[in-house]
Amino acid sequence: MLIQNVFINGLSSVSAQATFDEEFLTGTVNEPSFEYVGCVEPEYKNFLNPTASRRFSRIIKMSLVAAQRSIAMADNIMPEAIITGTGLGCLEDTEKFLSGLIVNNESMLSPTAFIQSTHNTLSGQIAMMIKCYHPNYTYSNRYFSFESSLLDGLLMLQDKSCKHVMVNAADEVIPAVHNITKRMGMWDRHESIASNAKMPVTIGEGVVSMILSSEKHKHTLAQVKAFSVLYKLPEGSSIEEQINLFLAEVSLTISDIEVVVLGLNGNAENDAFYAPVQKVFNQSTQLVYKHLFGESFTASAFSYWLAAHMIHNQNVIEQCILSDKGHRKPKHILIYNQHKNTYHSFCLLTDVEV
Repeated sequence: MLIQNVFINGLSSVSAQATFDEEFLTGTVNEPSFEYVGCVEPEYKNFLNPTASRRFSRIIKMSLVAAQRSIAMADNIMPEAIITGTGLGCLEDTEKFLSGLIVNNESMLSPTAFIQSTHNTLSGQIAMMIKCYHPNYTYSNRYFSFESSLLDGLLMLQDKSCKHVMVNAADEVIPAVHNITKRMGMWDRHESIASNAKMPVTIGEGVVSMILSSEKHKHTLAQVKAFSVLYKLPEGSSIEEQINLFLAEVSLTISDIEVVVLGLNGNAENDAFYAPVQKVFNQSTQLVYKHLFGESFTASAFSYWLAAHMIHNQNVIEQCILSDKGHRKPKHILIYNQHKNTYHSFCLLTDVEV
């Protein structure tokens, strides 16, 4: 789908890397590990009312400060819609509520944990913080949770029902869920991208907050030129064909893409479906990111954070390089994510002057 006049004017993230203060972009990188590592969290008292924040779980506080910063980057505009994608929602509050059910024998329960455990708590709390009375949505759609939110926001801007939209992604990890996913062999299999011991992938957490606008300003990071999602490839079609069709919509070819960001996660079954894409873009710089940010239902949001900043700064983050034959400054970055040949998503970000 061709996107016209959509710009990323605000972008903030709290993750396992120093992304909130953006030191990660200057080379400060936390070494990847096979063990689960939580987010590098900011000093919340500098951004939130200490009395109010005591009632909030980590994921709510992370979402609030990321939203606050992205709005500040976008010249403090009031978004006309807040849309959040989350795969598992507020796990810490869910655990508190369920534990309370057992301990108190299903009686004398505090409603706070239940109220804050619902998936739409994140968008709601952001709206209350900034006093936004516009549409407020939450998508929980497995590996399309963030992409569904982004698609909704893009459509609002395209049909001109909004000029400014906030799109968020958020997921957290708690010890109980980490243990469950390890037993399931879901996201913690002690595997590395391309069998590179320096790129191990495990379960991850974090939030991303993005302000999309139909107008650019002096702080605009990047422009969204095209976006497409496919749950499964059409019968008889190949991923190479879909990529060519996607680029043809914006009158580009494979050779025009300087950088491609891929969602490899170290799982052989999953990563095999990226092989044709890697072959197609063998003359482009290929980047990966899940060894630094972890794997989750909304991990793809970090690829957008990376790509937008790389376009804005006109450089490539060395720790993300999987293959670098292009050596070209990023003017066009293609983001491609999938999960075991399903949940395919394509996004083309470009320099605002392109």
